Amino acid sequence: MKNFIVSIILLSFLTIIISCGGSGGSDGEEEPNNSIEQANAVEFGTMFSLSISPKGDTDWLKVEVPEQGYLKVQANQIPEGIVPEVRFALFQEWEGRKDKELQAWRKIPAALHVREPGTYYLEIIDDYNDAESEQEISIKVEFVKEFDSNEFNDSPEEAKEITSNSDITPAIYPLEDNDWFKFKAEKQGYLKIMTKDVPEGIVPEVKYLVFDEWSDPKTKDIREWHTLPDACFIPKAGEYYIVLIDNYNDACSETPFKMKFEFVEETDKGEPNDNFTDAKAVQRGDTVKLMIFPKGDNDYYKINIKEGNKLKFSVKDFAGIKPMLKLFVIDSTETNKLKDYSDWSEFPKEFDVEAGIEYYILISDDYNDASSEKLFEIKIE
Repeated sequence: MKNFIVSIILLSFLTIIISCGGSGGSDGEEEPNNSIEQANAVEFGTMFSLSISPKGDTDWLKVEVPEQGYLKVQANQIPEGIVPEVRFALFQEWEGRKDKELQAWRKIPAALHVREPGTYYLEIIDDYNDAESEQEISIKVEFVKEFDSNEFNDSPEEAKEITSNSDITPAIYPLEDNDWFKFKAEKQGYLKIMTKDVPEGIVPEVKYLVFDEWSDPKTKDIREWHTLPDACFIPKAGEYYIVLIDNYNDACSETPFKMKFEFVEETDKGEPNDNFTDAKAVQRGDTVKLMIFPKGDNDYYKINIKEGNKLKFSVKDFAGIKPMLKLFVIDSTETNKLKDYSDWSEFPKEFDVEAGIEYYILISDDYNDASSEKLFEIKIE
């Protein structure tokens, strides 16, 4: 009799454990859950067990999101051969396709930036649908409140306005996050961007654009991708756009970092002269003041040789760069194109020239990998 009572107590204890899903607050999937309508409800922070079996099995989950923020998905106890992937969706009851994709397939761990409260759906598969296992995977879904005060700014239409000499604290999260900003310039000059306290693994990179909602495409690049710190030449008053990413879109962090914008007024009177069509005219006896800024800056000048067969260039007061020069002439076969007249040369340099010909002078840093806001002088003789 005593043994019978002990057996009943043990059986009752085991029943309680099983009904509670075991220790750690774990829940298990309820089949069928192969469509968005059949999605299993999941609580934030609770381990949820599911298995990918048979091959091609797809498991749908759903969570209730309280506000703008981030949905994070993690997995452990993953069976050998299984590579779990997730995509996020909304349920469209009255549409032909019931699931509205919010983010395409990502390997777990993954995250989704959520704009508003509501029910959000997760579909989990093996990455190529070519593996199966009856062993259960532990899935954990968490919600993180918004920590980037600039969001949402994932498109030029949503760009966050910044001002000269302003500081912001963006975060590059989740993976492939794009952050857009816009800046109103009142005059020609340079927009400098600097960062500090950048999380390990993140390499911030920016591109500069102008935006016109009536054009196709709506954006036009004015300076290609550059890692920070960086600066962009602003040719005239107007509104300019900046997009910020991780350099290869393969890293993200929940830790915001500091980003500073600074407008520098123009001091190089030759600008804009980044193209030979904007070359500034000079002559023998001139002393030209210029600067190589920002990184990659090219400065063109042109000189019409009226007499003599020599042309000499000297330089002084440069710092932080190594100025080089090269001569070109107009291509006789294509009047809108230059052809080389000389190789790249260091200063000082004297060239043999011919009277009656117009020469174009290109000046830049030797490897286009340095710049300086300091004006320096070039003497032409």
